Amino acid sequence: MTAPGPSPGAGSGSTGPSGKEKYPPPDVPPVRQTPPPPHVGGEAKPPTRWPLSIVVFLLFWFILGAIAMYYSSQVNARWRCGDVAGAKQASKTALILNLIGIGVGLLFWILVIAAGS
Repeated sequence: MTAPGPSPGAGSGSTGPSGKEKYPPPDVPPVRQTPPPPHVGGEAKPPTRWPLSIVVFLLFWFILGAIAMYYSSQVNARWRCGDVAGAKQASKTALILNLIGIGVGLLFWILVIAAGS
């Protein structure tokens, strides 16, 4: 009788008591992760304005809040692609829409409260 062991041609890694390999054979390449993109020109990423967009969507004027949330999402997408000017413009547009939404929303709520009194 022969002792149990790896069959000829089996993986080249060492085996444990259960007969399974402890680690992948050396011919399997390691998984590589892509590094984050470098900061373009040393500039800081513009703010996304997500929290303000969500507040405007929920409390003030949902239409402008939803549009501002779209532009807030565009900041990260454009930044990752290297479009610095586009990321800055999306951040600026989100801020402007949020401020308009807050102004119109406050005016609306003031009129509603005044009409109810």
